[in-house]
Amino acid sequence: MPTGMKFAVILLLVSLMSGCATGPPPRAVYQDSATIIRIQSDSKAGQGHGHPATVSPDAIRLILQGMRVQSRSSFVPSILTGEASLGAAFSKDEQDFLGPHLSQALAEAKPDELVTFYRRISTSAVGLAITSGGLFVHGRHLYVILANNRTKPSEGMSQSIVSEIDPVDSPLLPISRTAFRATFVPATSIVPEDERWVWPYIDQGRVVVIDLVQLGRDMRSPAPRAVP
Repeated sequence: MPTGMKFAVILLLVSLMSGCATGPPPRAVYQDSATIIRIQSDSKAGQGHGHPATVSPDAIRLILQGMRVQSRSSFVPSILTGEASLGAAFSKDEQDFLGPHLSQALAEAKPDELVTFYRRISTSAVGLAITSGGLFVHGRHLYVILANNRTKPSEGMSQSIVSEIDPVDSPLLPISRTAFRATFVPATSIVPEDERWVWPYIDQGRVVVIDLVQLGRDMRSPAPRAVP
């Protein structure tokens, strides 16, 4: 198979598996030179998501604050805890900036739609990197898909893809399948896999399901006191 055709086939298959099926064109809730928040059709919504959904900007900020990424390629357990270190998925500025726009998008989404986010980050140390994904409410659960987290467009080239990828039109498309997995703190707010509705996705390690009711309880619980 010619290289160009091989690349096209790979992109088509990955796009379909990542949830970017054809449907009505997405509509933008917010857009600037670095950030795009859209509402798009979800062909895998089943009987329908819980949209329109009321999730306050402050609640979205807390959720973004709790999102964590764990490297898959450099899994180095902590000497003290025996667990791999977790990095924050979103900076404080990103939490404050994205919170109101994502809250608005969830309030405008229909039952057969989900919300997507795309953010371009450029620093002198890293260069261009992409954070993107989506979210939707299903019952009392919020699903967060973190497809990319500060991922360079060139990272997919190590996986038989012959060109850089910028998922600006497919924010649920992971550029690299091996870079990281997503999780959340506090872990008590995560819905166990056997208790959640399954939303098909190419990488379940990047789908975090949060119990909004339990999250409210966790946020109201006092922090444990340090033992003297």
